[in-house]
Amino acid sequence: MSRLPPRRLVLFGALGLSLAATAWFAVEDDDGATAPEASQRPARTASTGTLATATPRSRGDWPAPAPQARAAWGEVAPVAAGPALPPAAPAEAADEPPAPPAPPPFPYQFVGRMSDGTTRAILTNALRTAVVGVGEVVEGQWRVDAVDAGGLRLTYLPLGQAQFVPFASSPSA
Repeated sequence: MSRLPPRRLVLFGALGLSLAATAWFAVEDDDGATAPEASQRPARTASTGTLATATPRSRGDWPAPAPQARAAWGEVAPVAAGPALPPAAPAEAADEPPAPPAPPPFPYQFVGRMSDGTTRAILTNALRTAVVGVGEVVEGQWRVDAVDAGGLRLTYLPLGQAQFVPFASSPSA
């Protein structure tokens, strides 16, 4: 019978130890409890492919998330129940129409202008630089109305509202 070299014996020993450790961690939970039986483990449903647990945990088993975590997911904190308030009388302010929506900020910065027969504006943002003229539409939403020495006059097309974008000043050193 041929004898294995010592290096291979060490490798087989390390392999055996890692397999034993893997099996031990697969059976043990973080708190030392054994893993649930196969009938209690989550199983994937055939229709959706999502996990379905045979023994669902009640809401009381899970720790409540911190308010910052709830706010990060856009969840509004529950309002504490207090004494019932009488129904409010209709306010006179309800007769006033709501303020019109404001256009979003222009996604570009006006960095300069150039003239090649017509005055054109040089715009830039983190993704691209564009050269546009009067009457052109930027990103399908902003129409260039005028290119002035001090800035750019635009119209936000979905709302029909005018906006002025000043010339970007260079940072002072």
